[in-house]
Amino acid sequence: MNTAIKKKWIPIIFFIGLISVTSCKTLLAPEYDKAIVESVTANSQKTMSFLEKISDGTSKEDYKEREKEYNELIGAYDALKLQAKARPIPNNVATKKINELLQAKNSSAISGDYPSAFAFQKISETLKRMKTEDKEKGIKPTAMQAFKGQIEIFLDQAITYESFLKR
Repeated sequence: MNTAIKKKWIPIIFFIGLISVTSCKTLLAPEYDKAIVESVTANSQKTMSFLEKISDGTSKEDYKEREKEYNELIGAYDALKLQAKARPIPNNVATKKINELLQAKNSSAISGDYPSAFAFQKISETLKRMKTEDKEKGIKPTAMQAFKGQIEIFLDQAITYESFLKR
C-alpha cells in the first residue's frame, strides 16, 4: 500500500515541479537585441548628418542629389521596425518605467504595443513626407526645423527604449 501511494504521488510532484520551473521566467520586456541598438545608433548618426546637411532648406532643382539618401534612411528605419516587431512584447510595467524616463527628459511618451517599432515607423513616415515635399517644391528652413524636431523625438524614444532593454 505504501508503494501504491508513492506511485500516485510521484507524477503529481513531478508535474507541480515542472509547472513551477517553467512558470518562473516571466517576460517583462522583449529581449535586448544588440543588432537593433547598433543599427539605430548608426542610422541615427546618418540621419542627423543628413538633416544638418540640408538644415538651411532645399530646392526641388537639386532633389535628385538627395534622393538616394532619403531612400537609404527610409529603408533602414523600415527594416528596424520589422526587427523590433519580430520580438514578443508583453503588456506590463516596463513601458511605464520607460515613459517615466522619457518624461524626465521632457520627451513624449511611447505609445503602441511595439514602442521602438512605432518610433521607427514614425521616423520613416517623416522622412517620406520630407522626401515628397523636397521633390515637389523644396523644403524651407523652418519646415526643416519641424521635420528635424519630430525625428529627434522619435529617435529619442527608440534609443531610450532599446537601451532600457539592456538592463
